[in-house]
Amino acid sequence: MRRFILFIVAVLATMSAVAQVQLTPLFSDNMVFQQNCQAPVWGKAAPGAEVKVTPSWNNKTYTAVADVEGRWQVKIQTPKGSFKKYTLTISDGEPVVLRNVVVGEVWLASGQSNMEMSFERVGTRVANQDGILNAEKYADVRLLQVSRATGMVERDFFSAEFDGWAESSPETMRHFSAAGWYFARKLMDELGVPVGVIHSSWGGTIIEAWMSEGTIKSFPEALNQLALVNKLPDDEAERDKVYEKEIDAFLQIAKSQDLGLNGGVPVWAQPLFDDSSWKTISLPRKVQELWPATNGIYWFRKEIDIPSGWEGHDLTLSLGPVDDFDETYWNGEMVGFGRLWSKAREYFIPARLVKSGKAVICVRNTDDHGDGGIYGDGSLLYVQGPDGEKISLRGDWKVTLSVSFKGMPKFATREPNMVTVLYNAMIKPLVPFAIKGAIWYQGESNANKAYRYRDFMNALILDWRNAWGYDFPFYITQLACYKPITRVAGDDDWAELREAQAMSTQALDKVGMACIIDIGEAGDIHPIRKKEVGERLANLALSNDYGRKVVANGPRYSGYTISGNAIRVRFTDIAAGLRVIPSGDFAKERYGKEGVDFELVKKAESGVLTGFQIAGADRVWHWADATISGDEVIVTSPNVPHPFAVRYGWGANPVCNLFNSEGLPAWPFRTDDWVGISYGKL
Repeated sequence: MRRFILFIVAVLATMSAVAQVQLTPLFSDNMVFQQNCQAPVWGKAAPGAEVKVTPSWNNKTYTAVADVEGRWQVKIQTPKGSFKKYTLTISDGEPVVLRNVVVGEVWLASGQSNMEMSFERVGTRVANQDGILNAEKYADVRLLQVSRATGMVERDFFSAEFDGWAESSPETMRHFSAAGWYFARKLMDELGVPVGVIHSSWGGTIIEAWMSEGTIKSFPEALNQLALVNKLPDDEAERDKVYEKEIDAFLQIAKSQDLGLNGGVPVWAQPLFDDSSWKTISLPRKVQELWPATNGIYWFRKEIDIPSGWEGHDLTLSLGPVDDFDETYWNGEMVGFGRLWSKAREYFIPARLVKSGKAVICVRNTDDHGDGGIYGDGSLLYVQGPDGEKISLRGDWKVTLSVSFKGMPKFATREPNMVTVLYNAMIKPLVPFAIKGAIWYQGESNANKAYRYRDFMNALILDWRNAWGYDFPFYITQLACYKPITRVAGDDDWAELREAQAMSTQALDKVGMACIIDIGEAGDIHPIRKKEVGERLANLALSNDYGRKVVANGPRYSGYTISGNAIRVRFTDIAAGLRVIPSGDFAKERYGKEGVDFELVKKAESGVLTGFQIAGADRVWHWADATISGDEVIVTSPNVPHPFAVRYGWGANPVCNLFNSEGLPAWPFRTDDWVGISYGKL
C-alpha cells in the first residue's frame, strides 16, 4: 500500500511538472496571425519552465523560459498570408496544439454601441442581409469577440465568446460587430487572404474608459475618478461585495422615487392599469434605443391570451437575460426576480394564477449602468403551457421610464463609464498581439464635451500605439446623423464632436476617417446600414495601407475665397466631380417622418444642393444658396450681403447632400474658429 501511495504521489508530481501552458483566447483554434511579421506568442507556465512554440508553416521551434511569475513570450516569424491551414504547437512538456490556424491580416475593432451593434439586430434588414446569407462562404473572416469586463488594474487575461477565435457562420456572427465583419469581408475580397477582427466594444461608453492610467493622468478633471477606481479591488468577487452594499442603499432611494410603486405596491403591474400613454418597444431591444444614454427604472407590460386548456395548470415564463435587475409580475403578483444582467430569467407560474383569457406580464427593470432592458435571444421570450406549446413574447410591449438615474452617483464596481476600466480589462490583455491597425466607432457618449474630445481622441490613439510599440493605422468612424433634423442654422455639439474627430486626421499620421453623414437615422442613434460603415473603413485601409487605387474619401474642404457677396469653397477628393445626391427611398429614415415635409428636405430631395450656412461678421448664421462650379461650391445668401464664414453639414442631423462622383459624402466643416457651445466643458 505504501509503495502504491508513493507511486501516486510521483505521478501527481510529474503531472504538475508538465501541466499545460495557460493561453489567452488570442491563441486558440481558428486564430489568425498577422502576415510577414515577428508575431508575439505568450502565456503562463510554471516558473522556470522551458516553453517551446512550433508553427507548422516552417516547423521551426522558438523557445522561452517562464519567469518567476510564470510569464513567457516568444516572437515567431509569420509567412505571407494565404488560405492554407496550419497548426501551432505550444509545449512545456505537455503540448497544446492549435488547429485551423491561418495567416493574413488582423485588425482591432473598438468603440461603443455602433461598433458593437451585431448581426442579431441588423441581419434581418435588407441592407445587411447579404452578410448572414454569405457567412459560410467567408469562413476565413475570423472573429474574436472580447467579453465585456471592467478592471481596476491592467490585466493579462480576458475571456471571449466561443473561448477564442471562430470562423464566420450564421451562429458565430449573431453577436459579432456587423461593421467589423463587413470591414473584414471587404479586405478579404480585395487582398485574397484571411482577415481576423478582434472586437472589443461596449455600448454607451465614454472614450476615457478606453485609455490607460498613464494617459488619463494628463487630464486633471479625471483624477478624482481615477482615485476612486484605484481604491477598489480588482478581484470581481471582492468588488461584488462592495457593489452589493452600494446598490442596495441606492435602490432603496430609487424605490422611494418609483412612480410605479405606491407604498411598495406595484400599481403599474396590476391587470387593469392603463398603459396607453406608454411608449411601444419591440422586444428584444435595448431601452437605450428609446432613451439614449439613460439608466434608470423601466416598466414593461404585455398582454397575452391564455388558452382555456391551460387554465389551472403550471406555466413557465421565459424572458431571457434582463439587464440588469428585474422584478416580474403575472397579473400583479410577483413571480420572480433576478440581479445578474447576463442570466436568463425563467419563472414558474403556479396553477392558481393561471386563468383563461387575458393575462398581463409586467417587468420592473432596474438598469443601473451601460445598456439595459430585455434584449437577449428572442427565442427565449415565451410562455410555455402544460402541453409544451409556447406563446411567443417577441414583438410589441409597452414601456415607460419611471426613474432616471441621470445625475446620480456611478458605481465603479461595475460601471463601464469610469476612467481606465475598459482599457485595463478589454484592451491591455490584447497587447502585444500583432495587428495591422484599428478601427473605431465612438463619440456619442462624449458629445456634451466635444471640444475636449479633440484631446481625448488623439490621446487614445497615441496611448494604444505606445502600448503596442508601433504606429499602426487608426481609422475613425465619424458620427452619423441623429435626432430631429437641424431646422435652424447655428451651433451644435454633435457637429463639434464630428469636427474633433476630423481634426485627428490632421494632427496625427496614419489616421483616417469614414464620413457617414448620409446614412444616419433621425429616430435611431444606431443607424442600421453597417455595411456602408465597414466598407468605407475598409477602403481607407485599402487606399492607405495596401496600395489599392480606390476612392476612400468624400469631398473635403481645402480652402475658400470671398468674392463680393459670395464665398467660393474649394474641395479635394472630388473624384470625377462634385455631385448632388438625394437620399431617395431612405429619406424618411434619414430625416424622420416629420422631417420629410420640411422645406429644406424637399429641396434636397429634388436635387437642390443644401447643407450650407453662411454668416457675416455679426456671427448670425443663415441657410445659404449653393451651386457647384467645378471643384468649388459658390455660397450666397440675400440675408448676408457681406459674408465672412461658411459651414456645411453643421448640426446633429443636417440636411446636406454634397457628394463626389463615387457616391461618398462631403465631410462636414466650417471656415470659422468661433467658440462653440461645448467649449470649456470637462
